[in-house]
Parts: sequence; C-alpha cells; structure tokens
Amino acid sequence: MIISDEIITWERSKEIIETNALAELYRNFSETARYGEFKLKVKANGSTVVNEIIRERLQWVNKDGSFALTPKSNELFTYEKDVKIITNDFPYNFEDSITHFVVWSKVIIESDPNSDIGDVDDLTKEIINTYVYKSFVEALGLSKDQVIWFRNFPAIQSVKELSHIHVLIKDLDTKHFSKIIGTPGVVLSKDEIASLKKSF
Repeated sequence: MIISDEIITWERSKEIIETNALAELYRNFSETARYGEFKLKVKANGSTVVNEIIRERLQWVNKDGSFALTPKSNELFTYEKDVKIITNDFPYNFEDSITHFVVWSKVIIESDPNSDIGDVDDLTKEIINTYVYKSFVEALGLSKDQVIWFRNFPAIQSVKELSHIHVLIKDLDTKHFSKIIGTPGVVLSKDEIASLKKSF
C-alpha cells in the first residue's frame, strides 16, 4: 500500500484510471492515520467499517434495525433504492479541485472471471459508463472531460463486502454537489439495459 503526501493531479488521476494502475492511488499520511483511527474505534464499539457505512452513511436500515440490503432489481443501476451516491469519507490524496464520490450498490458488481486482476467485463463497464454519464454529465450539465470513474479490483478494495464504484469530478461547484449528493443519480431503464446487452 502506497502512502504519500504528493498530490495526485487530475491529469495523473486520468492516467492511472485509463491504464488500470489503480494500486497507484493512495491516501496521504494524515488521512491514512485518520482512517486507521476510525477502524479502531469502530472495532472497539463492536462494529465494522461496512456496517457503519450501511447504517450511518447509506441509512439502508429497516424499521426493526436490520440492514435493508436485498436489491429490488437484479440489474445494476436500475432501481433507485438500490443505489446511493455519497462522498468518500477518507479520500485519496487528490488535488483540491477534485470531488471524490462513491456510488454504492445493493446489486453486486461482479468481476469478470476471465480477468486476471478482477476487472469487470465490457458489458458491465458500458452499463456503468451509461449510468455515470446520465447521472453526472447529463443531469448536472457537466462536460464529459470533468468526470471519470473506476472500480477498485477486489485485491485492493478496502471495503469488499458491499459493491461500489468511485466517481471523480473536476471543478464541481456547490450547487451541483448539493443536487447529486445522497441521491441514487439517474438510474437506467429496462429498455436501456436491454439495448446495451444487445450490443454485446
């Protein structure tokens, strides 16, 4: 695991993501220490990081206190209650102009069994591409050049138990941040999913 105070620029972020060199993304020393302290506190309270995310950040909880993690759809990014966009509480050491979102999904984002590194297959990438475009480009009126996404490979995921992707946005203003945070974004229709599947 890399820990460094060197800032990850937007251009460097794009390069890392485009080349799938995701292990080269890192937190700085203070953020790493803060994350470590958080994990110790959670453990001391008899909980886990993923449980805290589900309960406190996503609030996917039934009235009886049990977790509401059963998806309403078996298709990725197609049902609003199966998806939520929040910020990364312990972000990588990106430059200040980058906003780091995490999109959590009750539907499992499966790894491609044919990928040695645990990447997703081309259809899943296209589904995610379409969701990210609709939610962050079209809905917010941003340029495609302002938005990139990635999914960490299982070997480098710090939270493995609940599927998620990371979305980075360059120069996002407060108005657009408020519009997207805590929402499911713009989910895909069944027709959109069917159309994407036909192309593969």
